[in-house]
Amino acid sequence: MNNLPRTTPESVGISSETLIRLMERLKKLDSLNSVMIMRDGKVCLEGWWEPYRQQMPHMLFSLSKSFTSAAIGMAQEEKLLNVSDKLVKFFPEYDSDITDDQMKNVTLHHLLSMTSGHESCAKLHMEADPEQNYVRGFLASKLKFSPGERFAYNSAATYMLAAIIKKLTGLNVREYLMPRLFIPLGIAPGIWESCPMGINYGGWGLYLKTEDIAKFANLLLNNGCHDGRQLIPADYLAEATKIQSDNSMNAAPDWKQGYGYQFWMSQHGYRGDGASGQYAIVVKEKNLAIAVTSCIENMQDILTAFWEELIPNLEETPLSEQPETHRILCDLMADLTMPTAEGTLSGPANNQIFEFKSNEAGINSCSVEFGENECALTFFTENGIEQLRAGFGSHRISVLQLTDVIPHPTAASAAWVGNNILEIQAFCVDGTFRDAYTIDFNNQEQPLNRASRCSTFRRTLPELITI
Repeated sequence: MNNLPRTTPESVGISSETLIRLMERLKKLDSLNSVMIMRDGKVCLEGWWEPYRQQMPHMLFSLSKSFTSAAIGMAQEEKLLNVSDKLVKFFPEYDSDITDDQMKNVTLHHLLSMTSGHESCAKLHMEADPEQNYVRGFLASKLKFSPGERFAYNSAATYMLAAIIKKLTGLNVREYLMPRLFIPLGIAPGIWESCPMGINYGGWGLYLKTEDIAKFANLLLNNGCHDGRQLIPADYLAEATKIQSDNSMNAAPDWKQGYGYQFWMSQHGYRGDGASGQYAIVVKEKNLAIAVTSCIENMQDILTAFWEELIPNLEETPLSEQPETHRILCDLMADLTMPTAEGTLSGPANNQIFEFKSNEAGINSCSVEFGENECALTFFTENGIEQLRAGFGSHRISVLQLTDVIPHPTAASAAWVGNNILEIQAFCVDGTFRDAYTIDFNNQEQPLNRASRCSTFRRTLPELITI
C-alpha cells in the first residue's frame, strides 16, 4: 500500500526534545485526534489519541476541497476544461433557471478562488431547490458582487467543480481520482458523501486516514510528482498554491494570508484545511509536510503551535541521535488518549425507560441500563434500535447514527455529575462530532439532553419531551 518510510527525528534535522515540547503543547489543546510529521519524505513523528486509530478513515470536511482542486488540474491537463471557462458552459440545460445575469460571467477560476460573487456560501440556495437539484439551485442563486470582486468562502462553489467533473467524465470526483491520485499514492479512500443527485459534495464529505493526508501533503511538497510520475500538473499546482484572491478581511492570522485554488496561504507555506482542524500543511522551504486530524474549536491554535515550537527549531543537516530522549518521545506518543468523562464513577444504578412525544428524529423511547463498570443508552426509533455504550472511567465503542447522515463508530465514557444526574461524553472516532448526553433522573419532562460540539454540517437532535 506504499506505506511511507519512517525515521528518527534527528536523522532529518529535528531534535526529539523539540518534538516533545511540541507534543506537550498540542496535548493541552481540546483536542487533537492524530498528527503525522514528515521531513525529507520520511515520517519522523506520528500518533493517535486513543481510541482514534491509525487505520480509521477520518472526515476531512473542507480539506476535501484540495482534492477537488487536484481533479480540476488533472482535467485541465487532459483538455476537458480550462479554468477560464465559464460555469454556464457546462450546464446549458439550466439557462432558463438563471435569475442573475452576473452568473453567466462566473468562471472556474472564480469557483476555485472563492470569488464567485456570492456574499456567503450558497449551500442554502442549493438545498432550497424544490427537487434538491443542487446544480440548479446554485445557478439560480443571486450574486451580491461581480465575479472576481470579493473573496467569500463558499463550499457550494467547490460542489459545482465536482459536478463539472461528473458531467464531463461520468465519474464522481472520488472515482476520477482513483487511477490518477489515490491508487498511485497507495490510498484506499473512505467514502465521499454525495448530494441527493449522487454527486460527491466536492467541498466536504471525504474520509481519509492520517497517513493518506500525509501522502497528499508530501505529494504537494514534491510539486505533484510521485516516483517520477507527475500526478498533479506542476503548472496548475503552482497556480493553485499561490495567492489568487485577497482574504485579508479575515481576523485569524492564518486565514488572511491569501487564498489560492482551494488552498490557504499560511504564515509558513500553505495548506488544505477543514473544519475543526483537519490539515495538510506544506512548508516547502523547510521540506516539511504535516497531517493533522482534530476536533478543536480554535483551529489557529494548532498552526501557532507548529509555527512557534517546530519551525524555528529545524536544522538543515542531521543531528546526533539521542536514543534516551527519543525513547521518551516514543513513550509520549504511545500514551496519547482522549479524556474520559469527569465525575463520580459510581451512583444509583437503576435501569429506567423514557417514552417521548413525537419528534423529528423519530425517537420513540430510550432506556438507560447499567452493567459492571458501564452503562448503555438504548434508543428505540422508527428505523430500529440503536445503542450507545459508555464505560465508567474508560471508553466503549458503539455504532450510532440517530440523526446523522451515516452511522459512526462512537466512543463514550460516563460519570455521575450530580444528584441522580448521569453524563455520557461521546465522540465519533471517524470524525469530529462530540456530544455530552445528560440524563437527569430528577427531570420527569425532559430527562435526556444532548449538547454537541464540533458539529459542522450536522443535523441537530431535537428536544426529547416525555409523554
